[in-house]
Amino acid sequence: MLTFHHVASAGFEAARQLPQAADARARLHGHSFFVEASHAHDQAGDLAQLLNMACAELTYSDLNQRLANPDDLPLAHYLQQQLQQRGVGHAAIRLRSAPGRGADITDSGEGRIWLKVDFSAAHYLPHVPAGHQCGRMHGHTFSVKITARASEHDHAALERAWLPLSLQLHHAYLNDIAGLENPTSENLAAWLWPRLAEPLAGLISVTVHETVTAGSRFDGQQFRIWKEQRFEAAVPFDQSGRYTGDSYRVNLHLTGQLDKVMGWVEDFGDVKAQFKPIYQQLDHHPLDQLPAIVRTDCAGIAAWVWQHAKPLLPMLSRVDIYAANQMGVRAIAKG
Repeated sequence: MLTFHHVASAGFEAARQLPQAADARARLHGHSFFVEASHAHDQAGDLAQLLNMACAELTYSDLNQRLANPDDLPLAHYLQQQLQQRGVGHAAIRLRSAPGRGADITDSGEGRIWLKVDFSAAHYLPHVPAGHQCGRMHGHTFSVKITARASEHDHAALERAWLPLSLQLHHAYLNDIAGLENPTSENLAAWLWPRLAEPLAGLISVTVHETVTAGSRFDGQQFRIWKEQRFEAAVPFDQSGRYTGDSYRVNLHLTGQLDKVMGWVEDFGDVKAQFKPIYQQLDHHPLDQLPAIVRTDCAGIAAWVWQHAKPLLPMLSRVDIYAANQMGVRAIAKG
C-alpha cells in the first residue's frame, strides 16, 4: 500500500536578529530562507499557492516585528500555523535559513533541528569486485547531516558534537581509522552514530552523502539509502492535444539491513543499473504514452515508477518525484 505526501516549496528574503545567540546572529542580519511543506492530500497546486502566500507576507520584512523569537524552529511553527489558518491541516514543514542549518516540524508536531557539515577525505572499498571503481583509492567531499530533537538541543550543541569528529575525519584516509576499514556511506553513518549520540541524547538520524545524488541515513536501528536521477519528459498541457514539458527529479529510497561483507544496503551503481530500463522509458518521452500510466502528475508518475521498480528493487520503500516548479510527491510504502 502506498501513501502519497504532496510537497511544495517556496522562498523568501527577510532580516532578523537573535539576541539569545552567542555569535554574529545576535546582530541584525538577513537570509534567503527556503521552506518546504508536505501534506497528505490531493491538491498539490493548492498547497504551493498557500505556501507562497504565507512566504510572500514575510518577504523583505523584519521578522522580529512578527515573532518574539524568530529563530528557525519558531519560524517553522509560524509558517505551519499560517497554513493551518488557510485551511491546510498539520503540514510538515522544513525550513532552511542558512546553507547548512535549519529546522523541521513533522506532521505530528515534533520539532527537529539539523546541521549539515562537510569534510574531505580519501577511501576505497576493499570488498568490491575486481575492476569496480570504488576499489581504487579515491576521495570525496562528504556531507553529513545531523538531526536532533529541538526540545533537547540547539544548533550550537550540534556544532560542538561535530567538532572533534571533524578534526578526526577531515583530510584523513578513512580506511586507517579503527572501525572504518570498509568505509561505505552506511558504515560511516553507523560509525558516526554512537559518537554523536553520546553528547546528543536527542539524536534522531545521521545522514552521509558521498555525492549530491546518493546518500545513506541511519537512525540507530535502520538504514535507508537513496539514489537520485533526473529526466526530461513531455506531458499533456490540456485536453486539446497540446503538450508541454518538464524537468523531473526522481529519488529511489531503499530500506534494509547491511550486507555483512559489502557493508552496504545496495551498491548505488547497482540501483542505477536496475532502474535503467525504467529510466529509459521516462527520459525524453511523452509520459501519457507510458504503458498503463493513469495520471501524468507527480503522484501518477510516482505510482507508475513504484509499480515498475519494486520488482527490480525489492528493498524499495519510497519514491519521490519532483518537477522543476518545486512541486512533487513522496510515495511511501505502508504496511
